[in-house]
Amino acid sequence: MSARRIWAALQAYEQTHGSNDGTYWLWFELLWRDNFRMLHRQHGPQLYAARGLSNLPQPSHFPKDFQRWCSGQTGEPIVDAGMRELAATGFTSNRMRQIVASFLVHDLSCDWRAGAAWFESQLVDFDVYSNQGNWLYVSGRGTDPRQGRRFNPTKQTQDHDPQGRYQKVWL
Repeated sequence: MSARRIWAALQAYEQTHGSNDGTYWLWFELLWRDNFRMLHRQHGPQLYAARGLSNLPQPSHFPKDFQRWCSGQTGEPIVDAGMRELAATGFTSNRMRQIVASFLVHDLSCDWRAGAAWFESQLVDFDVYSNQGNWLYVSGRGTDPRQGRRFNPTKQTQDHDPQGRYQKVWL
């Protein structure tokens, strides 16, 4: 489905029902999608290099930690729940994708490209532009000047699964 078709349907919905947080976030995600497509047109193969668009050193990689992450066996409940959901359904929310990606890159110190490739092999809604763009963003190797986006798993759990309902489903 094209962004234009989604945008037109979104505007029609808002004219009838008014705008809300959901319509705002749908619009916001369309902007991200277009931004990532633009990055690919602008930078092409450089987005797949170990350094991405940064001057950071080559990423490290620990195959055993990566395998634990892939199988949802890291010992971090929110991360393990997200990875098990991904394995079982081929899907997990955008927030959960960022949480598990951040954990792989920042807590396990694994190569972001391995995570991007794993998502590519697992996601039923895989989009090369958004996948690569989000992994570059989280790893600090894209266009964000903050040098990486670490999502604290404890804070994310408190903010998004305080009663542990999500974790109970997937652990």
